[in-house]
Amino acid sequence: MKALDALNILSDLMASQRGLVTTARAEAVGVDRRALSRLERNGHIERVMSSVYRSCAAPSFREERVYAAWLALDRAVPAWERARDESDVVASRGTAAWLMGLGELNPEPITFTSVERRQSARPGLRLVKASLVRGEIVQVSGIPTTSPERTVLDLLRDGEDESLVSNALRDFLRDNPDSVVSSVCEKVDEVATRCGHPAGYPLFGALLGEAQL
Repeated sequence: MKALDALNILSDLMASQRGLVTTARAEAVGVDRRALSRLERNGHIERVMSSVYRSCAAPSFREERVYAAWLALDRAVPAWERARDESDVVASRGTAAWLMGLGELNPEPITFTSVERRQSARPGLRLVKASLVRGEIVQVSGIPTTSPERTVLDLLRDGEDESLVSNALRDFLRDNPDSVVSSVCEKVDEVATRCGHPAGYPLFGALLGEAQL
């Protein structure tokens, strides 16, 4: 296949996925791995990670590695179809906080939660099996992501450094109404024992500082 023909075939697909394409999706529309290799050698596409390429005509973006990792976990299904599937993988924990700009958590390892057990040998990738409901999933730069509230609770359940969770919690609550603050307060206090605190410990207040109770 000629390079121009391959690029024309891939253009719409890559445009719908922020300039990225997986090898499986490329092959599904008739562009095999040899054609992808030629396009890479000729400077038309570049590898973001194993099995994921970005068009050199498309700009790189902050969330690119997370988005590429999400695409790679179900390489044969287009992004628009996966984004509406609640059983699909959802960015979570530190990765979710980083995507939403909450606190100063590191996105690595790139972490996803799914209601189904999944495995991957990719280095720097963590997969967690847990329940998810519609209200706990938001879209961030085209990536299904746990909501700020669910992200904070997951971080606490995981034993994340409470000073880091505190900063993420403050960022989340800054522009939210009292009703949201009250709801989050109750849920945070409920996981206090999971974090090693005694029953009845006011974890929410401790995270925000006694002056803000």
